[in-house]
Amino acid sequence: MKFCKKCLLPETYPGIEFDDDGVCSVCRAYEKKWKNFNFELAEIECERKIKNAESQYGTVVVTCSGGLDSSYAILLMRKKFDSNVVGANFDHGFVSDTAKKNLNKISKILNVPIITIKPDFDVMYRLYRDFLIKTGDFCTPCCQGCSRSGFLVARQNNTKTIVHGGVSGSRVEFNVLGMLKHHYERFMRYTDNNYTPDELYNIVTPTDEIKKFELISLPQCFEWNENKIIDTLRRELDWEFLPDGRTRHIDCLIADVSDFLLQKKFGFSKKWMTISANIRAGIIDIEQGRESIKQTEEKLLDEPKDAMDLFLSKIEYTRKELYNLPFYIAEPAVKYL
Repeated sequence: MKFCKKCLLPETYPGIEFDDDGVCSVCRAYEKKWKNFNFELAEIECERKIKNAESQYGTVVVTCSGGLDSSYAILLMRKKFDSNVVGANFDHGFVSDTAKKNLNKISKILNVPIITIKPDFDVMYRLYRDFLIKTGDFCTPCCQGCSRSGFLVARQNNTKTIVHGGVSGSRVEFNVLGMLKHHYERFMRYTDNNYTPDELYNIVTPTDEIKKFELISLPQCFEWNENKIIDTLRRELDWEFLPDGRTRHIDCLIADVSDFLLQKKFGFSKKWMTISANIRAGIIDIEQGRESIKQTEEKLLDEPKDAMDLFLSKIEYTRKELYNLPFYIAEPAVKYL
């Protein structure tokens, strides 16, 4: 099996191509986009937009899950910009106690009100099941819901500016080449008109509504070094990660199920993609990345039983039905790394 000589993405990554030097198309596109990027100017422009929003609306909404990126985003807004912010949180039905603790700390230490949007959980679990059956991946409804919370809370607070810590489009973007994009049109395509507008109101935002708001991605404007972020969060917020040591997707009790199924579908997981992104950004070197990939991917060779039990019970699906789906046929790429 072929792997990129720079970032270690495998040849099974959808849409990937390799040049004569063994470097993947993701790395080449990264070099072109970020070679001369000026973070100092990006920060200045970001601050200008934030201050302008405050002067217009009095407050700025920050989406927050209690996880790594969103916690750092809201910390930056309060500590660096001294902004008047309101947190927007989405309860996706599998929120961890660790995330809840982090949200409470954020609210108290940073003096930030956090509004939680709660959908109809029966609808959410139906959506998870539908996306699982039709795509082999169930994360899109949650991703849409997390985004939706920002728009609903912004409307409640009469503001048009929403700040987030999502890494899409940044130097550490992991979901590249259009893989598993979570946009509105894709979402609606897989619902097959089986849901009423009222059922979807707290979950998904139509494209024409999105265009009425200004979205600011902090990872596109700032250096986004995961290790430094963790140190800062622990120091400033007493931020917690999961008991098993996981620091990413700590807000979700079934994140390991998603990664396990992605490895069975593509041969690699989101964790692999994240590590490759950090190699491209120069945050870790290739040998550190190789070792991290081996450690994380080998853990996914076995089903995360407890998390899988929880997931299947909520969506009312069986293991037999799950493993009879046509998606999970890939061989783990880590065996050849």
